[in-house]
Amino acid sequence: MAYFVTSMTRTWRRRLAGAIAAAAFAVGMAAPSERAQAAEPIGEILLLTWTKAQYPIEYESAILLAEAWKELGLRVKIDPVNFPNPLVERVFKTRDFDAALINFTAQLQRLDPDFYTFNTFHTSRGAEGGWNIAGLSDPRFDKMLEAQRAEYDFKKRKALVGDIQKWLNEQNPWLVMVNFDELQAYNKTNFRDPVLPKVSGFKDSIAMATLKPAGRQRVVRWGAPFSDLKTINPVLASESSQVRIVYLIYDTLMRIGPNTEPQFWAASAIKPVDDTTIDVTIRDNLKFHDGKPFTAEDVAFTFDYMKKHKAAYYTSTLGQVQSATATNANTVRFKLAASFAPFTSQTLAMVPIIPKHIWEKVADPAAFENVPAVGSGQYAFEYWTKGREFKVKRFDGHFQPASNDGVLTIFFGTAEASYTALVRKDIDVIDKVLPHQLDELKALDFIQPVSVPSNGSITTVLNLRKKPFSDPKFRQALSLATPREKTLKELFEGHGTVGASVIGPANEFWHEPSVKSAPFDIKRARDALRAAGYSWTADGRLQMP
Repeated sequence: MAYFVTSMTRTWRRRLAGAIAAAAFAVGMAAPSERAQAAEPIGEILLLTWTKAQYPIEYESAILLAEAWKELGLRVKIDPVNFPNPLVERVFKTRDFDAALINFTAQLQRLDPDFYTFNTFHTSRGAEGGWNIAGLSDPRFDKMLEAQRAEYDFKKRKALVGDIQKWLNEQNPWLVMVNFDELQAYNKTNFRDPVLPKVSGFKDSIAMATLKPAGRQRVVRWGAPFSDLKTINPVLASESSQVRIVYLIYDTLMRIGPNTEPQFWAASAIKPVDDTTIDVTIRDNLKFHDGKPFTAEDVAFTFDYMKKHKAAYYTSTLGQVQSATATNANTVRFKLAASFAPFTSQTLAMVPIIPKHIWEKVADPAAFENVPAVGSGQYAFEYWTKGREFKVKRFDGHFQPASNDGVLTIFFGTAEASYTALVRKDIDVIDKVLPHQLDELKALDFIQPVSVPSNGSITTVLNLRKKPFSDPKFRQALSLATPREKTLKELFEGHGTVGASVIGPANEFWHEPSVKSAPFDIKRARDALRAAGYSWTADGRLQMP
């Protein structure tokens, strides 16, 4: 009996093992679509972008991108929202997006590589309000980012920045689509001889301040494609439309000149004491718009106040400043936490100097409207009619007064409305001309079109905080499915270059030319996904591994 039971047990075990093996073989031989039934389909992707009325090229770029990604089996919902808000809030605060197709505007202050390296990808910059929009976090990569900003030797720093660009091109937290040319225009019968800075043109205060009246029109009328300013408070300013107004009203110690070289501005001298101690001398006889003197105390107060209240736009460049102390009426000693290569071209060129006698009374800058704004810049605040226009007038007490009587910003809300106003001679400057409009403007004898290769880009930022965007292999496939050439040809009419590195080719010194964009290839993208374990449902939807 015992033998019988044992024999039956052995037979049962053999049969069970055989059944298990057969089942496993059956699963292994099943068609891919049958095996994938247990996998999880990837949910609808929310592609955040600008509205068609405000930024038509960016909106159309999102459509091209969504169509390409659908060929991978993804469901993509384009979510166009107004700029500056709610787009800025969702990108910088709530991080409410899966992918965000963004226009990174051209600015001279962004020429230093720290902006497109440490500022946009270091783990510490991923907090609310920080520029690490993608949420990239890699301790080893953080060390690379920290090393480049600590290296004063240009040659060594250039090599480090090149390695960073190569790493980012492999990891794809950003998919740079197009490095566009800045297409702009102005009324040449009303104004003449602007100094147009490389990479940014009229988006820089230098161009506005150097426009000389050619007739009776003495105030430059700028047509803004957005509907209003959220703030003119330099502590709260967080994006380019606000900051460009800030720089009309406030001086910085240094500035990036029209040929991309750092220049003295409110400062007259810089003397390094050692790698972490720098003395900065300010010009004599500077004044604020209300007549009060501009002194070293104002400079020291500004840096302390901006750090204390975590001024959003300047957080990264202020991070290494431990202290700023007025050693006499005209000299400020800066102590840095460590060697910081961007100190001159970023910190001193970006931070606007605010008057201590006004701001020391402001305990909570978040509740301070800053109207009227008092600075020391080439223009003084005149008025702000919200939703309609914003005006500044020339400050004759400046050490380099503007060539015109002021700048009137008129809020049109859309690029098309701004363009129409220029053609009708209702405004003098627009800084965003669409490619198809360029030939139309060339035919008008009172218009001077402007084309400037820029460090701006149309870029899709992926939210690495979410799956499957956290998977580098998935991001690589998305890069292969990004229609860069088509976007450049059809939407920009060739005015620019195909995107690759986060530091574009217009920034010649720091750009890494060996970084190439992925060729558009849907088959290669699908093959890469399949090799990474992704699969498709019977109706073609992409599924997680």
